[in-house]
Amino acid sequence: MKDDMVIYDVVDLSECKKLDNNIKYITIDIKTVNIDVISYFFNNGNNYLYSERIDNKRGFVYVDYATFVKGQSVIFNITDSIPKGLSKLEIARYLYISLGKTVGYDINVIMDKNELFSLNNIGNINNIWSCLSKGKVSSISLSKIYLFLCSIFNIECELIFNYENNTFANKLLIDGNTYLVNLSKDIALIQAGFETKYFASFNSEKDIDKKIGYINREYNNVLIDKILSSINYMDEDVVFNILNKTQKILKVDKIKSCELSIIYNYIFSKYCPNYDIVINNLYINDKNQDHFILISYGDKYYSYNYSLKKFVLVDKESLINNLDDNKVCLYYDEIIPNLRKKSVLL
Repeated sequence: MKDDMVIYDVVDLSECKKLDNNIKYITIDIKTVNIDVISYFFNNGNNYLYSERIDNKRGFVYVDYATFVKGQSVIFNITDSIPKGLSKLEIARYLYISLGKTVGYDINVIMDKNELFSLNNIGNINNIWSCLSKGKVSSISLSKIYLFLCSIFNIECELIFNYENNTFANKLLIDGNTYLVNLSKDIALIQAGFETKYFASFNSEKDIDKKIGYINREYNNVLIDKILSSINYMDEDVVFNILNKTQKILKVDKIKSCELSIIYNYIFSKYCPNYDIVINNLYINDKNQDHFILISYGDKYYSYNYSLKKFVLVDKESLINNLDDNKVCLYYDEIIPNLRKKSVLL
């Protein structure tokens, strides 16, 4: 790599100190990680823009120094909190769980939910430091971040495409054994404290999950089974009762919006399979466009109030007025039952 090129693929620490004023764009290898290089730019790299590199293939989106630092701080928070005395498999599990708790899917880059959307959103979410700084990921960026974390601990990890699930995943090679893991399919389960399904065959290993701090004694899906076994499913307020009981187990305020929708779809499908319960995706129509879910059953509507930290009954007329005034909007292809309001395109 010539020194007069605008983009520089940094390999080791000695190169960092030789960069001249012509260099503006830095790529950092996230598969064969040199933590000294990352630390150098974290502390001294305010003059550059950053993208990742895997097997000499550069990312196409670069982010500024502030975004790089904010995103890398998330990585450091995960790696600095790792328990001592873990095996490589346990480290891989810890990184899997920790990353799953930290980030969530961005509904604004899901094509089925947005007839009009910004290509800039897609680009930014595929730069690992950008999506870490925002806490929002796509399937590919999530797999790249997991690869990055594994590489920090010298765990051999590959990026693969899972054709069966149409998602990116990872292949681990640990002590001569190969493990296929798919965090994109487990992220909602992790945020709910459930047993995972896609960490090879190690999804309900209580001893490991206690050791890494994922559970205390039991998985939350088991606790929910117990608490909902005594509920009166003939009660007209059964949906609200389920919400009240499950929120005592789940840390709902820690679950991202897309993941919260997945979890409650799972809960209602399992425990109320014959009930016509609908979960809609909405957003506050301001510059942040905060995403939230609305749960409908009959003529009643519920949502999670993050200030009160509990599910609340939503007044139907207020909901209609907010939709009519475009203070609250629906994502594409969403229809709220028993309302006279059609979906508004984002």
